Amino acid sequence: MTTHTIKNGLDLPLAGKPERKLVDAPEPAVVALATAEFPGIKPKVLVKEGDQVKTGQPLFLDKVDRDIVWCSPATGTVQKLEFGERRFLLKVVVTNSGKDEFAPVGKPDTKSREALIKSIKNAGLWPLFVQRPLGKMPRSAAAPAAIFVNGMDTAPLACDPAFATQGRKAELQAGIDLLGRLTDGDVFVCLRAGGDFQSDLRDLKGCAIHEFAGPHPSGLVGTHIRNIQPMKAGEVCWSLRAQDVALLGEWALTGRYPAKTVVAVGGSAAPHRGHFRTRRHAQAAALLGKAPLGDVRIIDGTVLGGSAISADDCLGTRAGTLTVIPEGTDQRDLFGWALPQFGKLSASRSVFSWLMPKKEYVVDARLNGGHRPIVNIGSWDSVTAIDVHTSYLLRAIQANDIEEAVKLGLLEVTEEDVALCTFVDACKIDVGKIVRQGLDLYEKES
Repeated sequence: MTTHTIKNGLDLPLAGKPERKLVDAPEPAVVALATAEFPGIKPKVLVKEGDQVKTGQPLFLDKVDRDIVWCSPATGTVQKLEFGERRFLLKVVVTNSGKDEFAPVGKPDTKSREALIKSIKNAGLWPLFVQRPLGKMPRSAAAPAAIFVNGMDTAPLACDPAFATQGRKAELQAGIDLLGRLTDGDVFVCLRAGGDFQSDLRDLKGCAIHEFAGPHPSGLVGTHIRNIQPMKAGEVCWSLRAQDVALLGEWALTGRYPAKTVVAVGGSAAPHRGHFRTRRHAQAAALLGKAPLGDVRIIDGTVLGGSAISADDCLGTRAGTLTVIPEGTDQRDLFGWALPQFGKLSASRSVFSWLMPKKEYVVDARLNGGHRPIVNIGSWDSVTAIDVHTSYLLRAIQANDIEEAVKLGLLEVTEEDVALCTFVDACKIDVGKIVRQGLDLYEKES
């Protein structure tokens, strides 16, 4: 077992950590699958409004690769098909009956690697995989150089993968066995050094265990790849969360579509905090309760990399964390930055939060400033664990010089790897958005 120590980075001590208790959430009234999570696909709807669907029944497929389907996580009625321009499918909404009736999916076909990949796609589980570079669902069946399983998450208020998968050793092992058939390289399982609830993950066979210590982003896949097995030119790697491996293993053992997952609810404005076993793609309201929330920002994900949703919206395919923080509408700070501000969280030493490293802070969704031109003062490099000169990379992307951007490390990062740069940046630059523009341009040109 190898331990990697990450020195660059920053842990955000936010108030509202999810409690280490696992309970069953109420059944959601509706579930919904959105196509916006998977840019580049051409969805073809397979159901009509009013149709009765079973758990695991395909709702739509990708016309680019018709083996890839997205399945219903609940038994019920197709309530709504939402289309955009040119009848492009945006969302499928299913009313949940609360009782599962499973559509036949079948166990994985392990006769060959190609047959296994096809059966994973036909079971609706291919969207769980993420390919590096690009940070998207794999579009090619070419064998990856390695597969990385993330059993840790150092993002603020994030779900603990080890806690979420405790007691599922059989499913985890079955999932690892499937992953071993998908690559000629190694399957790496990455864990937090000295973490709790890891016995099931540490006992897995057929994989290499690596430990990571240090601040965020030590828990990100990009950091793991860089420190364990950096990609060579032309290589790709696949990654999954530990929860996703358990879902694969559940399907392998039962032959049924895995409809439940674990989501952590946290944040200073969350009505209750903990880890909840819920239906995949569940409505956020099922996890937040019926009490009015007030002026809050609900985030599908963490404060660093999540997306803002409403209580009526449904969680994404890879959802593991639901964060609720104050919105901060119409709030103003007297004299702004001119006061000592002991009660505010900042990476800058001009704010005195660094004198109280153990204090937990309540943050809101305000930007606290306006956009300015990029100024290279070294703040980005201090929180980036990957050896990339982020400011020069962004300038190359904004100049549409993709060849130079690739030389500067574009293919080693995704939005999550540079999320801390956005937090510490005094110029309010959305670094992740620019990196995604560069990756999309590279994909288009290549």
